[in-house]
Amino acid sequence: MPNRSPVELGYVGESYVITKLIRDFNIVSVKVPQQFFSYDLVTNNNKRLEVKTAILRKFERKHAKKTYYSEGWEFRRNPKQLRAETSNFVACVCFKSEDVSETPRCFIIPSEELRRHSEVFKITANPKRGERKFWEYEDKWDLIANEVP
Repeated sequence: MPNRSPVELGYVGESYVITKLIRDFNIVSVKVPQQFFSYDLVTNNNKRLEVKTAILRKFERKHAKKTYYSEGWEFRRNPKQLRAETSNFVACVCFKSEDVSETPRCFIIPSEELRRHSEVFKITANPKRGERKFWEYEDKWDLIANEVP
């Protein structure tokens, strides 16, 4: 199978999120050619969702005496997406392989949690080893249904 472009992979992720939410919500895509939106989807309860899709990969960290390896997913948000009031949630769709044949892991992270991070953030594949950052948001689809305070 040929490598998927980031755009194609993004469409796969958005389609997966729409499939998960369509039972409970009317979903509107905000894709408009040549126009930038800081979010990808809007629900009928006015939740704005960014959808980020990634393939599992290995990361290398070199220290003076040893090199460490870990697996995980890396996501990138552009500076406009980091501002307040852009989206309510970032739906991170994490596939194990390029063929996207397996059910992905999904993390529904409140955007506010990510504003403290840089443009790039990672979710490790094995939360028992290393960082557990963002694992409390795995499959938290119910957050989208809750009212915004």
